[in-house]
Order: sequence, then C-alpha cells, then structure tokens
Amino acid sequence: MSSEHTRSEHATEGVFQVSIAPSIASRGTAVTDANAPKPSFLKQHPILMYFVLAYAGTWLALVPMLLSQDGLRLLPYHVPFAVFAVLFISSALLGPTLAAFIMTAATDGRAGVRRLLRRYVLWRVGVPWYLVVLFGYIAFYLLAASVAQGMGPAQSALAKWPLLFTAYLPAVLTFNLVTAVGEEPGWRGYALPHLQEKYGPVLGSFILGTLHAGWHLPVFFLPALGLGTLSPGFVAMWLPSVWGTTLVWTWLFNRTKGSILMAILLHSAFDAANTFVITRWTTLQSASAAVQQRYSLVVLGLYIGTALLAILLTRGRLGFSGKSGSPAPEQPALAAVAR
Repeated sequence: MSSEHTRSEHATEGVFQVSIAPSIASRGTAVTDANAPKPSFLKQHPILMYFVLAYAGTWLALVPMLLSQDGLRLLPYHVPFAVFAVLFISSALLGPTLAAFIMTAATDGRAGVRRLLRRYVLWRVGVPWYLVVLFGYIAFYLLAASVAQGMGPAQSALAKWPLLFTAYLPAVLTFNLVTAVGEEPGWRGYALPHLQEKYGPVLGSFILGTLHAGWHLPVFFLPALGLGTLSPGFVAMWLPSVWGTTLVWTWLFNRTKGSILMAILLHSAFDAANTFVITRWTTLQSASAAVQQRYSLVVLGLYIGTALLAILLTRGRLGFSGKSGSPAPEQPALAAVAR
C-alpha cells in the first residue's frame, strides 16, 4: 500500500470521526434530557413569574389600606399612620425585592442569590458616576424650572446652595432611600437583565417601564399619598415620562456594572430631586398654575429628549453587552458616554 493511500485513509478516518462525534453526543444528550425532570414553572417562565410575584406581594400588602376608610372606603375602619407607613414601606420589599430573591433562588440557586447580594455592595464604579447619579436630576429639574420661569429658579438655587447638603442629600440618604431599597433589587436587579437578554435594552426598557408604572396602580386610590387622580390626561403624560426615565436608567445601570447600589441611589435621588427643586430651592411652588403647567411639559420633554439622545448615542445598545446580567465593561466615565 502506498504512503499516499495510507494518508488518504487516515484523512478519511479523521473526517469520519469528526462528523460522527456530534451525532453521538446529541443522542446522549437527548436521552439525558428525556430522562431528566422538567424544570419548575418558575424556571420555565422567569420574567412572567417575576412580575406576577412582584405585583402580588405589593398589592396584597396594600389591601388593608385600600379597603379602609383611608382608601376605597369599603370597610368601616381607619389605618393608624404608623401602621400605614409600615404597610406602605413593606409593600415594596414584599413585592419587587422578595420576588427577585424568590426567582433568583428558583432559577440560579444559592450561587445566584450570592451574586445578587454582591451587587448590593458593588460600589467601585468611578466617582463621576456618583456625581451623575446624585446630582444629575437636581441639574435636570433646575434646567426645567429655568426654562419654565426664567432666571428666577437659578438665582434662588445659587443663593440657597447649602441646602444641597443640609436638606437634599439627607433626603436622598434617608426616607427616599427606603422605598428605593424596596424596589430596585427587583426592577433593575432582576427584571432588567432578563428583559435585556430576551428583548434587547430598548424594548426591554419599554416593557419594564410599562409594568413598573402598572405596579403603582393601587397607590392612586390612597389619597393620603397625594399622587392625584388617575385620569386619562394624567396617564397620557405620566406613562411617556416613565418610559423616558426607564430608558435612561437602563443606560446608567449598564454603565455602572449592573450595581444595585447605584440603582438604589439613582431612584432615591430621582424621588428627592423634583420635590426639593420645587419646594425648597426655587419659587416654583408659589408660581402661577400656568407656570407650573409649563414646567410639567418641559420636564416631560426633557425626559423624552434625554431618552432619545441616549438611544441615538449608544445606537440602541444603552451600554448593554448582550449577556444577561452583564453590562458593558466599565469605561472612563463621560469619555465613553456614547458606548
């Protein structure tokens, strides 16, 4: 037998071995999969079940208040303020956060829960991101106030700048922080990474924003919270603002390595900043109804404009790397804003 013929046989044998190996592996996998127990319903439908649990936990916690004379007035009792406060705060912890831990344990086990907990203390994201998260909305609302009312808000803010440290930051780090701690481990900590992986960052953010908005529905029937009436006009302005905010928060979340800590601080600063700018830093609270309405429209326009700018500059990626729970690697802040 010639050496060329021998080499040909060896080559053919190699091709054969390569071609049949996947077939054997596939048959083995098929047999294994057929005999393996089916994953639980929670594991098969992680996104759906997360939102079911998040809604159920919060809405059930709010039932005593909703049925009382302080809510829908279906039952003849009032809820004491202390109980009201505890139930309201617990409603977030028993909803988005508890759902995040249940679903993480169901889908990723103890290792997944440990990873989730580590993201609570993921603080090394760069000083510029802390400045953006803590003071970005202060600048945002001050800009809106100046557009709506002229230079008066800016002059008032300049004269009262110490309030940033004596009133605003304490609010961010105390009361407003409590509700953010209850929500963000769920919305950004669990739901967003899964939604981004399945639907992409833009569509995933729209889905998250819509369901996050819907989750608030019961609180509009608790007048003590002062959220106003859930009218079609209100929803027409509120829902686009939630979408715009969620898109920007997705970008910030991804650019800060998926840090739950930063998501909590951002949510708290967002809640504190608008109230602070209106009631403590400027004269907006005493302005005419026309000025306040103009301010609301400017804020809405800035929400939408900022979101569109983030989508445009990142080409729709919003800092997402394409892997669940894996935001894009950290780049020097602000220099990589368009990534």
